[in-house]
Amino acid sequence: MKDYYSILGISRNASEEDIKKAYRRLARRYHPDINPHDGEAEQKFKEISKAYEVLSDPVKRRNYDVYGSEDAPTLLGRDFMDFGSPFGDIFDVFFGRGRERASRRPQKGDDLAYRLTITLEEAYAGASKEIEVPRHELCERCEGKGIEPGYDLDLCPVCGGEGRVTSSRRTVFGSFTSSSTCSRCGGRGGINSHPCNICGGRGIQEIRETISIQVPPGINHGDRVRVAGKGEMGYYGGPPGDLYVMVEIKEHELFERHGDELWGTVRVDMVDAALGKEVKITTLDGEEVLKIPAGSQPGDVFHLKKKGMPVLHSNRRGDLYLRLEVEIPRNLTLEEKKLLKQFDRLRGKR
Repeated sequence: MKDYYSILGISRNASEEDIKKAYRRLARRYHPDINPHDGEAEQKFKEISKAYEVLSDPVKRRNYDVYGSEDAPTLLGRDFMDFGSPFGDIFDVFFGRGRERASRRPQKGDDLAYRLTITLEEAYAGASKEIEVPRHELCERCEGKGIEPGYDLDLCPVCGGEGRVTSSRRTVFGSFTSSSTCSRCGGRGGINSHPCNICGGRGIQEIRETISIQVPPGINHGDRVRVAGKGEMGYYGGPPGDLYVMVEIKEHELFERHGDELWGTVRVDMVDAALGKEVKITTLDGEEVLKIPAGSQPGDVFHLKKKGMPVLHSNRRGDLYLRLEVEIPRNLTLEEKKLLKQFDRLRGKR
């Protein structure tokens, strides 16, 4: 299924004006008149146009959000037939829906995706995060029936509850009988004259649920965390889909991550590099003391074992590598210049 929101580069809660602006911007960029003989741009323009056609139409957009297709049927009248109502068998008998219902097997709901951005520290230690996810569930007021409590479906006056209309006609070749779906009730056999005040007869409502996510130590950029049963509601009584949380890790100001290894820099001035010194460094575990040997050179790499990232779902840990940067002083005083020249003369005699 194509993600029309991604194609237009907008969020799922974008307004009608946002949708129009996004379409106009992209249409100008990929229009065939502007990109003659460019098959890729032409295909992109078709995708943009299709996405705009669906998302700019309130009915198609609603069906797309709920079912993943702009042509999906509304939930109006699905109360007795689709959600396991105890009245289902009765209506099957009176409205002749048994054969149609038998084909509506329970189906798992659609999976949902959510992007979660965390820090390198959170990826290192693990974290508990709370996210708010919009999804659909059966309407609490009407329990998924789509009918205002206290009312029932009215028998369709056109098909008499059959859901189909049969017509006969005589010709010179004999009598012909045809059957078609009732246009009045859409094949449901009943008319919802009192739609639910909350869901408008759809039988479902959008909720925004706060879900706690456990991010394991050592998780990588691009990994997914699966939360079972927190996707969209199932179809025809089927189980809900799952929620997949896509983890993105922010760039860190001190370290670069390469798998389970961390790379960073340690800076000292030229005197400390020449004479050697113990310096305090920052790791994701806290502060450590690093010994800089006398005569260390720019670009030297210090290897700290087990100070890197945890290996996901294990007790192992990677290493930390620190590349030495030697700082050359600027704006020397006259005394400092004099001493350095004296040092240079001494080095020359050696």
